[in-house]
Amino acid sequence: MATKPSLEGAGWNADVPPNGFFNRPTKIANNDNPGGLSSSAAEIEIETTPEHMNLVSGDPACATWTRVYDDPGVARLRDHLAAHNGIKGLELVSPDDPKRAAELFHRDGFVAVRDALDPGQLARMNVAANRAVLDLMEDDHDCSAGGGAGGLPHRYSFGGGSASRHMLHVDEWCELIDLATTAPILAEIFGSSDYVVGGAGGDIAMPGAIEYQGLHSDNMWSELPDPYGKITMRDVPVPVLTINFPMIDLTAENGPIRQIPGTHRSRAPIPNLVDEPEWMKLSTVCPAPAGTAIFRDIRAWHGGTPNVSRDVRAMPNVEYYAPWFRSEGIMRCMPYEKWENLSPHAQRISRMVVCDKGEEVVGAGYLNPRRKSREAFKQKQLEAMGEKAAREYLARL
Repeated sequence: MATKPSLEGAGWNADVPPNGFFNRPTKIANNDNPGGLSSSAAEIEIETTPEHMNLVSGDPACATWTRVYDDPGVARLRDHLAAHNGIKGLELVSPDDPKRAAELFHRDGFVAVRDALDPGQLARMNVAANRAVLDLMEDDHDCSAGGGAGGLPHRYSFGGGSASRHMLHVDEWCELIDLATTAPILAEIFGSSDYVVGGAGGDIAMPGAIEYQGLHSDNMWSELPDPYGKITMRDVPVPVLTINFPMIDLTAENGPIRQIPGTHRSRAPIPNLVDEPEWMKLSTVCPAPAGTAIFRDIRAWHGGTPNVSRDVRAMPNVEYYAPWFRSEGIMRCMPYEKWENLSPHAQRISRMVVCDKGEEVVGAGYLNPRRKSREAFKQKQLEAMGEKAAREYLARL
């Protein structure tokens, strides 16, 4: 009988090789990805999402290391991060000051808001997040499959690992949609309360995620069809933002997200990992306590950092679209029964993702880091629906 995975002692699997260039042969000139959701498949099999097919090169800096806690290279990196990691003077804004939060968001492309989750909400979300991590590990005990942006090992994506592509079939993720601490800030940023929910997921950095994830933007769109070629998606107000909620205190060593201030409007090419200046690798949102809400303009350059601690670092999220913006990235992924229990405002802003009453959300409840397993699971559900019903479901997805 197979041993069930456990989060106690998870990660740091010495048998999982570091993902340097030597075993990820695809070379990418830079990390820009204007194709977004329409990106073509990578040359090699990488468990990543379509908008991140530009991140398959890996991290050559750790190519000779062993994935163990006390490897000399890992120990040097841990000491370096402890001494230098984190955005200097990082301001944690009060949820009672939405104007200041919006000001920093528009200036930097992100803002961290403390105390967004109360202790009860944080505890419930932590239980749900841990349950989802264990589900992802069920078929990947050594965390070698990986997933999310770039498909690096010892990293997972809640949304990318869900066969429905989102987590809005889970009560605790739905609870994050309309918080008293975040809704006023969203309205201030968007200039309106008519924004909509586009989905929910998040990411996980397991202990032993020794690689840096290359800087990138999350392009959930095709570029604007400007016949004059003067306007790009970089020139408009924020189209999509994500709120990430760290489940543990973000420290210099446990894989805090890095954000490059002011890049949400930049047309400069995003540097490849080997060309990144050191300050960008250390431009991380830490320290920040568990339950902080990190509002992020998804156009801003960002990336994952090594988790060289012994703790699982999970950050569930919810995605919001501006009142004026829509995208193929919005998918119907919330069961009607979950929608019925939302607040009136949450119901209104979730109208684009809710399924019809009695309609099954194909793929909901099945998490697996391997794309082929997810697709096979969904295909069985679609076949059971019958050809006509399945075709109509996919057409309205």
